[in-house]
Amino acid sequence: MDYLIRLKTVVIAVIGALLFLLATFEAEAQSQDAGSDPIFRIGTGGSGGSYFPIGSLIAQELTAHCPVLALAQRSKGSASNVQDIGAGLLEAALAQADVVHWAYHGTAEFKESGPIENLRTVATLYLESLHFVVRTDSGIEGFRDLAGKRVSTDEIGSGTQLNVQQVIRSQGLSEEEIKLVYLKPIDAIDRFRRGALDAFFVVAGYPVNGVSELVADGVGKILPLEIAVDSPLLTDFPFLTVDEIPQNTYGNSQAVKTLAVPAQLIVDAGLDSDLIYRITQTLWDNKTLAVLSANHPKGGEVAFDSALAGLIAPLHEGAARYYSEQAHPDLSQAAR
Repeated sequence: MDYLIRLKTVVIAVIGALLFLLATFEAEAQSQDAGSDPIFRIGTGGSGGSYFPIGSLIAQELTAHCPVLALAQRSKGSASNVQDIGAGLLEAALAQADVVHWAYHGTAEFKESGPIENLRTVATLYLESLHFVVRTDSGIEGFRDLAGKRVSTDEIGSGTQLNVQQVIRSQGLSEEEIKLVYLKPIDAIDRFRRGALDAFFVVAGYPVNGVSELVADGVGKILPLEIAVDSPLLTDFPFLTVDEIPQNTYGNSQAVKTLAVPAQLIVDAGLDSDLIYRITQTLWDNKTLAVLSANHPKGGEVAFDSALAGLIAPLHEGAARYYSEQAHPDLSQAAR
């Protein structure tokens, strides 16, 4: 009996000590959190596109110069990014302007779920291009040749997938005529290289490294998308624009015609105005622009003059204050 009493006493003492240590660690953690910068999560895209590297560079500069710990998070892309901001799972994200438009107004793919009203814009960054990549041995020479072929349009919930849906319909094809699969670019490239995929699409700033490797190895090639400037597609979806992938980007002897859409940095409307002011200020600092330009081809296209081009979701009040102080010429036309 004495043994059991002593054992019980020891157990109670050990439990008490553990509870004391747990309370101490919790208090220390709370103290550290109270004095640390808040986490600022930036939704980007998959590893194969331009969103993740550009988002990572922006996160690096924000962490260095703003009172935040900015983290670039891989994601499925534009559509999932805006949904995650709406759900409070992200503070910021990169997203295609057309996806932002549909999400903010609750139209197209967001008609059933309804508008995401807490989206706010910080800036338009650069144009990203629709890449139409086919295997060199696939026999595909144009869009109509996709009938019966194995084609990836990126993950469901990505901006690429939504854009390709539009293009397929504009070309008189139905999705049922194509053997569609929904793979993130890195997985599509792997399956493509193994001969298990005939073509894939990706919307991203050029050059896309995985596409460059496929072309260099003779496995794939970039085909043009011949879309007339007066096409109903561009009338119905004014955020799409006729563009070109420049000569020699992928060993191409001539520029490749395609479509492009602006990439934008968007944030949650509920974020502190002073914080977003600092973030906008840091984005347009010469040091940040130099880092972007030196580390990614599309980073060199991020320009203050086009910061307010094609905005749909209103500017966050902190960003609007910054542009007002800088007397940006397009501020009066921007959504506020």
